[in-house]
Amino acid sequence: MEEVRNRIWKFSNSMIKGNRKDVFGFKAAEEKRCLSLLTISKQIYPQVIHSQRIWNESHILRLPFLVKNDLIKFNDDDCITGRINPLPGPIPLPIIGNLLNKSGDLDEWFLKLHKKYGDIFEVVLLGRRRIILCRGDYIENMLNHSKNTKYFLRFPHLKELDDLKYFGTGIITNYNYNSWKYNRTFFSQAILTPSFANEALNQGHQLFYEMENYWKDIGPDTPTDYSAWMQRFTNDMIIVLTTGKRIYSLPSYFNTISEKKSDVPPASIEDSEAFIKSLRMLILGNAFFIIIPTIIRRYFPFFKQHQDKLLKNRDYFYSKLEQIIENRRKEIEETPLDVSLRHDMLTSFITANTPRDINKTRNVDEEFLRPMTDEEILGSMGDAIAGGTDTTANSLSFIAYYLQHNPEIKEKLQQELYQVLGDDTTRPVTNGDLDKLKYTEAVIYEIARIKPVINMMMRYSSEPDEIAGYKWPARTMFHMNFAAINKNKAHWEDPEKVDPERFMKKDEKRHKCAFNMWGGGLRICPGRKLAMIELKLLTALIYRKYDVELVDKNAPLKTKSTALTTCQELMVKIKPLNPN
Repeated sequence: MEEVRNRIWKFSNSMIKGNRKDVFGFKAAEEKRCLSLLTISKQIYPQVIHSQRIWNESHILRLPFLVKNDLIKFNDDDCITGRINPLPGPIPLPIIGNLLNKSGDLDEWFLKLHKKYGDIFEVVLLGRRRIILCRGDYIENMLNHSKNTKYFLRFPHLKELDDLKYFGTGIITNYNYNSWKYNRTFFSQAILTPSFANEALNQGHQLFYEMENYWKDIGPDTPTDYSAWMQRFTNDMIIVLTTGKRIYSLPSYFNTISEKKSDVPPASIEDSEAFIKSLRMLILGNAFFIIIPTIIRRYFPFFKQHQDKLLKNRDYFYSKLEQIIENRRKEIEETPLDVSLRHDMLTSFITANTPRDINKTRNVDEEFLRPMTDEEILGSMGDAIAGGTDTTANSLSFIAYYLQHNPEIKEKLQQELYQVLGDDTTRPVTNGDLDKLKYTEAVIYEIARIKPVINMMMRYSSEPDEIAGYKWPARTMFHMNFAAINKNKAHWEDPEKVDPERFMKKDEKRHKCAFNMWGGGLRICPGRKLAMIELKLLTALIYRKYDVELVDKNAPLKTKSTALTTCQELMVKIKPLNPN
């Protein structure tokens, strides 16, 4: 198998070198080699040619002729220098790499590969070789906090991703260190203040009480999709905290499942629903551009139609966001100087380093003394909204699922809630209360270990480094497989068991990178404080008063995994602990 892999690698290498000299120079020798390679491919993957409508000899042979500037995008370093440090892994096909090897969800596929090939293996996606790391000690270099880290980049600046428009701005995907540092500074300045935490607590209570009233209208014996409620809650929460404006995600969902309707005007409901659907499509659609090669997206009918749909949605989402920014900027300009401005992320961004600056802490570094541009605001707002929705919502759904399957853990969690919050279920939860909920926090961490929402994270090296006993050149793509690291027996005893006690005290023997809920290093999640407030607050508000019963306890957890692992549906009955 290794001989076949090397033949494929050498073929791809020779093809790219030839194409650099003459794009249309696909001569008889190359065609003969391509046909020979197809024979190999048929032997290895008969389903690729015979069972997939989109892949056949004519498709593959015509790819070099499609367009001059969109030929096969293999890793330049690998193609020029050869395959350094050959590792086990599924054999890639020309052009599409391991795309058709993938079976099932992405996280499950990588877990299967880990089980088959071990703690380090390789795959080829988007024409690029990727080294998959499945041990905490293998990723330690990538998670250090030094500004001189070799792993600032998540991935290189790929021309293929320019179609995502604001990909590379903001902070999550920004590949320019100075730009990232500037945006990260103002992002943290807006989100890490005590006033922001207090507002998060206040809005969290208000939204929970609203959601609770909808649950009462539905009734305790009516099955409802818990994952949808959590998605809508976090949508409303992050939008109001970032923009200061309310969208109506919760009442919009209530209207779709109940004969009784909310009091929110239909026009507001319609606008909210369109924006929410657009946001979800944007988040889930990013993986399509990362995984599917540009040449396939642009020239194969099925893929092109899907790409066009995603690009149309991209334009809609960012046009709405631009409108929100423009409206808020106008509101600020028309607000008298003696009238205080509200504290939300957007206002913080717009007023930064202006006479209306609401930030009490000022930077003295010259590089941080200018106002943010509209593009910087747009990119950072997009990151905050996208990053603050699905991760928290899916974590809450996974918590509900695993608590129901582990009643002794749920009972202990509810005992802690009673001890800290008392028996008055109407009493607001304070920041001090949240700090005392140590077991609740351990439950959140343990379920995130068992079922991480972010199952994989990329890092791209800027300098040579030694990883897992191998010496790697600069510009090597690594994937930190958190789903595998979280259950690696080298770090965890009985890793499949749900046991929050693991996080009740520090285990000095466990590697510090054995669990990474927030990522790590310079790129550690800037919204982790807000996310933990939401997770602890909503878990406390729900479980001190309700029991979330699974409709079918024997049904498997319905998830879909691309860049994120998302809960597709979680049917439950939400019953009061004390009906009277």
